[in-house]
Amino acid sequence: MPKLSQIELYLDGNYSKEDKKIFLFKSRCLCNFWEREVSKLKFTSKYSRINVYVTDGSTEVRVQAMKVVPFLEVVVNYPIEQISHLDDIQLQQHYMRILEKALSAAVSAMPIPLEKSLDILRRFEASNYENEWVQSERVWAKKSIKSKVIAELSMQEFKLIQFVYVDCKLAGQIIIAKTQPRELLFNGFLGELSISKSDILEYKKGKNILSQFDLKSAKFI
Repeated sequence: MPKLSQIELYLDGNYSKEDKKIFLFKSRCLCNFWEREVSKLKFTSKYSRINVYVTDGSTEVRVQAMKVVPFLEVVVNYPIEQISHLDDIQLQQHYMRILEKALSAAVSAMPIPLEKSLDILRRFEASNYENEWVQSERVWAKKSIKSKVIAELSMQEFKLIQFVYVDCKLAGQIIIAKTQPRELLFNGFLGELSISKSDILEYKKGKNILSQFDLKSAKFI
């Protein structure tokens, strides 16, 4: 059986195309945080993704399987003001309440560990809505080299930053990537660290080299 790994929020109703775009992109900060944390629970279900449609009409909460299997559709009635007039904190709070309603409804169709899922949302709120993780980290003790790549996902952008330490001191720092906050745009930058035979510290996604640090000159090249 598949594991629940995705949740997506959409505006469905009398909203402008611009509001729908803003709503979708800015929701990824919270949704991505929830997806990464819930994946650690490793529970299985017949649905791997929940699409949440937010309507401002009189529609009751509706849960149904989508034609695209194994996706689940959840429609929630949640009137919301014009998106462009909301500040980030207000919008994050709306996202939190929408997800709480959607997850509570989805329990009727799949065995979600609801309390643990809601706890993820509470932890996100307690962290001041920050979504940051270590994408890759390696230590080469014999060479006295350490490097880590930090991913930062906000409501405005995704940023990937690499740090290189030589003899426990910061020797270099570089922004590897900066994109809009959408996985389709930044997943291609989520790679791993390694050192080549020519003593070049590399950060790569598959065969694509995204950064190089020359250990001999202690500089990015």
